[in-house]
Amino acid sequence: MLKLILAALYMPVAPAPKEMSADWSVRVPLEGRVEVRCAESPEAAGRWISEKFAGWFGKAPQVVFAADSSVTEPEGYEIAADGGGVRLSAKTLQGVRYALYTLRQIAEAIPEGETVTGYRMPKLAIRDAPELKFRGMHVCWFPEVRATFIEHMIRLAAYYKYNYMVIESWGVFQSEKHPWFSLKGGPMTKAEIRRLSAVAKDVGITLIPQLNIFGHAAASRIGGGKHVALDYHPERKCLFEPVAGWNWCLSNPASTAVVKDLVVELHEAFGNPPYFHIGCDEAEKPSCASCRAKPYSQLVFAHINAVHDLLAARGARAMMWHDKLLNGKDGRWKGYYAYGDDETSSLAEKLPKDIVICDWHYGKQVCETGAYPTADHFKDLGFEVVTSPWTDIPGVRVQAKHMRDHGFKGVLQTVWNEFRGCPFARLMEAAACAAWSERDSTTGHSALGFNTHWRECGCDMGVTDYADTGYYDTQSTRDVLDY
Repeated sequence: MLKLILAALYMPVAPAPKEMSADWSVRVPLEGRVEVRCAESPEAAGRWISEKFAGWFGKAPQVVFAADSSVTEPEGYEIAADGGGVRLSAKTLQGVRYALYTLRQIAEAIPEGETVTGYRMPKLAIRDAPELKFRGMHVCWFPEVRATFIEHMIRLAAYYKYNYMVIESWGVFQSEKHPWFSLKGGPMTKAEIRRLSAVAKDVGITLIPQLNIFGHAAASRIGGGKHVALDYHPERKCLFEPVAGWNWCLSNPASTAVVKDLVVELHEAFGNPPYFHIGCDEAEKPSCASCRAKPYSQLVFAHINAVHDLLAARGARAMMWHDKLLNGKDGRWKGYYAYGDDETSSLAEKLPKDIVICDWHYGKQVCETGAYPTADHFKDLGFEVVTSPWTDIPGVRVQAKHMRDHGFKGVLQTVWNEFRGCPFARLMEAAACAAWSERDSTTGHSALGFNTHWRECGCDMGVTDYADTGYYDTQSTRDVLDY
């Protein structure tokens, strides 16, 4: 037990391994022979290990690989380090990746000379595997966000052992078929998507595109009054609801046709992944006379179902936010996020059950009551459900625990616009640990451990611009705020 405590104090590992013992009285140099056992694709695992070792530790060891492994979990791994060297064991390449990510967090530079001469680690034994199969992070690509930040988040997600990342374009996707849809010169080009997808594949992340096909059609936050399309193309008003253009106008067949074009473009650009997030949160009641002239739920169902069928034909499953599928007048959902009405909530019974419901819950209700009735409701209806917490760390932990304890699909941790300072650092660590297992982060409440991990991901990118270091563009500002 003492060795485990010492490991926790001196080695900021996130997510914390399920089983770990370490003894710093025995120091193992990270060089020489590394034995890699991988039951599937041992040669690919050996190549990946050799490449990363050279980049991360300055030298490529002698990698000896074998196809047999005692690890049975697809993403599980084992690490042993002692006088005989370093041994990594996994069933798959993904497990090998996770082993090396853990090893990177533990190894420290030998304190000799002015430049690094080598790395060392304690005598070590680790057995680890995730408890949830789907561990995703949801990231928004705002017009103010640089492509390098998105890459940084991809690498961080892999480093923290997520296996999926949803990237939501907020008006920055450059559509070739509908160029009016995005900001001119937006950074999310198809070439950039393909580059990021290649990075993600290498580090073990599956990217999932998101396009809001119902509400949030402005591709901007409501408080700023911006509308990425209509501010520059008022001739496109017919595609959106008259009041603010917040929803797509679903009585216009052209709206669904445009949305389907955009879905295909994004899905292809991302390499045809197995999921596609269609949004559908926070939609307003229709203001268009044609939309109000018939039961709105029929229009919403036809629209969502058309996109669902398109994705199914392409071998992908739709994911969507939950809130419009719950009736806000239903007392069962008091204190939870239920923004539907009699019409939209009826869709929960009708929509195809292969849609993955992303139940976003940001408050303390689950913690206070010990119950998560909205997630249970969708599971009982036959949907697979992922919980989608935000900044409330106790909520992150309790919601992930509910997923683990009751056989849900997993976690889609949201970030939105909250990538600032120590709260961001604490959230990233806590969320990664909660998605992985019941063990909490070993780095405590300081941002120092996270800063090390973030910096290492930046080094992998070879960042040269000061604005791409850290998670702020600048350290301070001279702007004057008016209150």
